[in-house]
Amino acid sequence: MYSRWLFVLSHVCFSLALSTYHALGPVRCVRDDTPDFTDQDLLNSCPGGPGSDKFEHADRCTLTNVVDNPNTRQFAVLGDPQLNCGGGTDPITVTLGGSHTVTQTNTVNADVGLDIDGLKIGGGASTSTAQASTVSNQVSYTVPPGRQAVYVAGTAQISKTGNIQVNYGDRQYGHFIWFTTATVTQLTPIPDDVQFDVHESACGTNPTDLSSYNS
Repeated sequence: MYSRWLFVLSHVCFSLALSTYHALGPVRCVRDDTPDFTDQDLLNSCPGGPGSDKFEHADRCTLTNVVDNPNTRQFAVLGDPQLNCGGGTDPITVTLGGSHTVTQTNTVNADVGLDIDGLKIGGGASTSTAQASTVSNQVSYTVPPGRQAVYVAGTAQISKTGNIQVNYGDRQYGHFIWFTTATVTQLTPIPDDVQFDVHESACGTNPTDLSSYNS
């Protein structure tokens, strides 16, 4: 019964932390004798993490309070760019395309990193081998003089955002369960929803810069 109330109190405190985070900054479930620690310390204790000197190794770390976001689309380059940048005045016809492996992507809103339950979580976007699919296609294209072109594929992504719940086998500073204030956004590809396009740009620029697609 005691541990159950600890869980309830932890969860209540976490909910309060979420509601006050933007106004007051991070709020933690702490006692007077709890040492100062960060989300990184909690996450380091997760399975696959490097370990923490402030927490024992956690039994599991999972996403919780998951929110479904609107689907998004992420574009990637297929094959090598083809250039018509030799100073000539004639267009050239080339074959564009190739293949690209799309994987589940996870992004955390803090400068932390670890491996949670096989999912690579980092202080930016990183990929895991889970739910991988390959996109491939080719197209014939005429590149004007002074221009360059590359084939791109935009795969639809299911977007979910959640927080990380850390479960311990023994109480850590009075609690079996701790929650981080960091949130993780997970993008999972939809393999049968792909859009293709030819990205053409001026010679002398980066032909694989897809910022106009993935803005």
